[in-house]
Amino acid sequence: MRETCDVTIAGGGIVGCAIAQRLTAEGRRVVIVEKGQRLGNGASSAAMGGIITETDELCLGPLRELVKRSRELYPAWVAAVIGLSGIEVPLLTAGALQIALDDAEMIRLHERIVPRWQATGARAEPLLRHEVLRAEPLISRQVRGGFHLPAELALEPRRLMAALSAALWLDPGVRIRLGTRATRVDASPHGVAVHLDDGTRIESGHVIVAGGHLSGSLAPDHAGQLFPIKGEAIEVIAPGAGGYPMRHHVYASVEGRDIYAVPRNDGRLAVGVTHERGRSDTVPTPGNLAMIRHGLAALAPSAASWRMRRHWSGVRPGSVDGIPFIGPADRYGRLILATGHAGLGITLAPVTAELVGGLLDPGGTDAATRDLLALCDPARVRSAIGPSPTER
Repeated sequence: MRETCDVTIAGGGIVGCAIAQRLTAEGRRVVIVEKGQRLGNGASSAAMGGIITETDELCLGPLRELVKRSRELYPAWVAAVIGLSGIEVPLLTAGALQIALDDAEMIRLHERIVPRWQATGARAEPLLRHEVLRAEPLISRQVRGGFHLPAELALEPRRLMAALSAALWLDPGVRIRLGTRATRVDASPHGVAVHLDDGTRIESGHVIVAGGHLSGSLAPDHAGQLFPIKGEAIEVIAPGAGGYPMRHHVYASVEGRDIYAVPRNDGRLAVGVTHERGRSDTVPTPGNLAMIRHGLAALAPSAASWRMRRHWSGVRPGSVDGIPFIGPADRYGRLILATGHAGLGITLAPVTAELVGGLLDPGGTDAATRDLLALCDPARVRSAIGPSPTER
């Protein structure tokens, strides 16, 4: 069988779907190829949902401008998805709290984290102990203080994926092929042929590879530069649930391990999250469950007794230098990678879509966009490690 389109997208997670929505809005015909039985069934739906601008370590380094641009895009992008799908996606806009539960953590925040916030121009408002407790009464009385980061947002990734999926199914410019996998890409100066495991051949001008940590199967020169990062989280629900159980999403450190809580608008609280580099299974473990519960008890003791709704895991796509791969991965510029976002896939989805749009229409890009594309260019790593055997 043979199909044609303007752009083939291999991978139906948040990144691939955001790109599809952007490209069809520009008038391109798109085919999404997803191995799962629904869009966003992997890391996207497993994510916690923070739209992170300051609290992730990577956001204070080279990714700063990339993250800032995505944050600027987010409210209008979510509104557009809601408008296209008719599905509400509540956006928590009160910001994040990063708190200290002991004196040592308060010292670490002041000596190591605050200077980095200041160096990048991040807005971080200091909070005394009583101000933290007034902002979030569920927080442990042991809290010493913290900081309010008003620029950060949060949402429920599964809700966002439901709306984005609905918008794409309704879009006449999109064809979605579920339960099938792209096995090979043949690129030429004139276009690409994407071969699927059911025998279909899709011919298009470009292919976007957004398959998470497995994207290297279609871009072999980068296969060794992507790796899985398993993460686990739980969800508990407040008794008599109704509305957000917290006004902010909250970060803390408990015995050297990060604990992160993200409220949902119906009384649920997502709590996590673990990081196991090199692990690609999606089986939740009792050990990680115990560790997350311990962290929750330290962060918000009363919430630790709430009924647990679910315990899950997902696999993030990591890159060797912590920067996503967004750019061409072949000599013709026909095969474009959009992966390696690690724990920032939800955060960076709209800017990734914008950058891919810029690659397909380079005449419409400005200097800032070109700088971000240079930062994320997959060739940066290939240059560092030398040419692949097939290029020598």
